Amino acid sequence: MTGAAKGVGVTHFCIMIAYYLAKQRRKVALVELNSTGHFGRIEKAYEGLHHDVTSTETFNIKGVTYYKATSKEKLMDLYQGDYHYIVLDIGDGIKNHAEEHKRADIPLVIGHVSDWKIHEVEDFRQRYSMLMTQRCKWLFPDGKKDEMKALGRKMEMAFHRVPYCVDPFIRTKEAQEYMKKIIGSEV
Repeated sequence: MTGAAKGVGVTHFCIMIAYYLAKQRRKVALVELNSTGHFGRIEKAYEGLHHDVTSTETFNIKGVTYYKATSKEKLMDLYQGDYHYIVLDIGDGIKNHAEEHKRADIPLVIGHVSDWKIHEVEDFRQRYSMLMTQRCKWLFPDGKKDEMKALGRKMEMAFHRVPYCVDPFIRTKEAQEYMKKIIGSEV
């Protein structure tokens, strides 16, 4: 998953996907392919740690193995491993990881349809048109159904609304149903 811009909720949604897949009794890796450092902060918060966690490469939460600030070389090793699913948190680093996004079984882009942010979606779509295949799905956490349909027709793409979820570590029925729609029969 990548974002049309910085701060649109890529990590949040990747966690939701990873836990959905783990709930299906799948072995899941969640890989940080960006330089935000979010995974280190997640590890500290979840474990209640007060010391530096940069020395660890991985940690586990609720059946998901997190890989912090992963290199392309390490990613290749993970592909050879025994995970059922590898969820890639590309963040806004698509420039460095366009090939990984294009190669994904379910390539996802998250953005906002707010009037003052829609230009980010349009810019992303133009800049990375080579990634916009039929398999690519656009997700929006803040859009109203009618706004998204109109925008989707204008841009000739299908948009999906992400349900409101304050805490991605909590599995709600609505989020579970939404994951079924996005992931589909892939699970």
